[in-house]
Amino acid sequence: MPQSSLTSPRPGGRPRDESRDDAIRAATLDLVAELGYDGVTMDRVASRARTGKATIYRRWPSKLAMVLDAVQTFARERMPTPDTGSLRQDLLEFFTSFHEAVRGGRGRIIAELISEMHRNPELREALRIGLWTQRDASSRTIIEHGIARGELHPDVDGSILTEIGTAIILQRVLLTGDPVDRSLLETIVDDIVIRYAA
Repeated sequence: MPQSSLTSPRPGGRPRDESRDDAIRAATLDLVAELGYDGVTMDRVASRARTGKATIYRRWPSKLAMVLDAVQTFARERMPTPDTGSLRQDLLEFFTSFHEAVRGGRGRIIAELISEMHRNPELREALRIGLWTQRDASSRTIIEHGIARGELHPDVDGSILTEIGTAIILQRVLLTGDPVDRSLLETIVDDIVIRYAA
């Protein structure tokens, strides 16, 4: 299933009110965090966003498309690709943004979607193509900049570098409840990620 067919609101008709798009996405994210993926319905989203179901269906063809678009938009806004001129600083900002995105109430979104993925192959594939590909694109850019500046060897496996950090953060946020602070992020970057790449 092509990514664009899922995440792109439907074209055509009169010009859309972008504030409606934002309200629908916000309602979708809130409901995923509160009720899980199964608990999200078009009726509930319409009620929470104070809009009609027809307005939603004019934008997205299905619940899956709506949820994935909301999650991707949230990730783009909350996890921009840093470009500070320093690999260390880029990684610190990347992991900080990732942590801020997955903690707190909205962090439940990731937990709920992960718990649903093994029961819903369509959702798993959509998230793999959409959300994780987006995260990987951001981390790949960081690694490419580091290679271009001579901070990393050209043959380094960049995906492993950022997967290590995000895995540690997700484990603490979703499983153990152990704190994620600046000191931990610096340890991840200096003693694990950069040392692995050396």
